[in-house]
Amino acid sequence: MLYSNFIIGFLWVFSGMLHPFYVSITDLVYKEDTKSVQIMHKVFVDDFEQTLNKHYKVNLDILAMESTAEIDEMVKDYFSKRFAVEIDGKQEEIIYIGSELEENVLWIYQEIYKVRKPKSFKITNTVLFDEFDTQSNLVHTDLGGKIKTLRLTEGDGTQLVEFEVY
Repeated sequence: MLYSNFIIGFLWVFSGMLHPFYVSITDLVYKEDTKSVQIMHKVFVDDFEQTLNKHYKVNLDILAMESTAEIDEMVKDYFSKRFAVEIDGKQEEIIYIGSELEENVLWIYQEIYKVRKPKSFKITNTVLFDEFDTQSNLVHTDLGGKIKTLRLTEGDGTQLVEFEVY
């Protein structure tokens, strides 16, 4: 696991240097104490800005914004059409929490409430696929410290991850 985290971290840093390697990272973390799944997406601002500008026919400069609140409706709409989660075979309602800018990346936060300890996640993540043919979306799922990673690509934007629950 340490080796795969090193490779993923290396790819993330390396992609920032040579950027036409298109990647996003999503973390899904099950929180037993709140019975919820916290979701955090990390996307490059320039890629996401290009995508929003094209899809919503706007001319955004996200890096110049004082707050990302002014783009929250677009971000919420965009992700609602390209990111979905089924838990144990049931399509879940994903609540958009907000977004924040951190240097050249945008963090997008979502949450799923009222979740009993899941056995499986079926994840659809086609974020940026419509803009970049070589887009890869890495999804880390964390259930009680047990982490499994998916790599979703064009033509393979939905995958299932299962956990053994004792």
